Amino acid sequence: MTLGLRERLELIRQGIIRGYIIPGLEEKGYMVTTWKRPISLEDMVLKDGGWRPIYTQFTSWETYAKDHPLHVYFNTFYGDLYEKAYRICFIEYLISVKNLQLPPRLIGIFTRLNLPEGGYYWKHRISVDLNFPDTCIKEIDATYDELLVMLDREGLLEVLEEETRRAGQERKKI
Repeated sequence: MTLGLRERLELIRQGIIRGYIIPGLEEKGYMVTTWKRPISLEDMVLKDGGWRPIYTQFTSWETYAKDHPLHVYFNTFYGDLYEKAYRICFIEYLISVKNLQLPPRLIGIFTRLNLPEGGYYWKHRISVDLNFPDTCIKEIDATYDELLVMLDREGLLEVLEEETRRAGQERKKI
């Protein structure tokens, strides 16, 4: 099997993330979650009359969390827009409640992750330079904490916890 540039770049990013950044985040209390990031419209491009994925066969949809309700996702397939693409990785902070109404103050800080089947999740995205993994760990953790504080100030933590609990109960009924 021959790998294209896109696949090789993604595997390089994943190697750095899995080998260094995730263990560093685990030391800070982050764990793999059962919720996976859904495939969205921004993960595809309209080309030759149809939607083609930007992600590769090696893309992982795992998310990590330290506290509920925010999930961290390493978007390893999206960074090759930049020169030195192997170094750049986007970190997405996702709220796992579908179609949540956000207060106006948080719109712009969080943007929509639109789903092909309809609906959306909210995300906040930053880019990190994988050449400096220690800095990445600090930046990911600091941004996570800042976003949780913003959600708390808007009174959303309790709402999100209740929505997640309700969704879990509905899944158990099925």
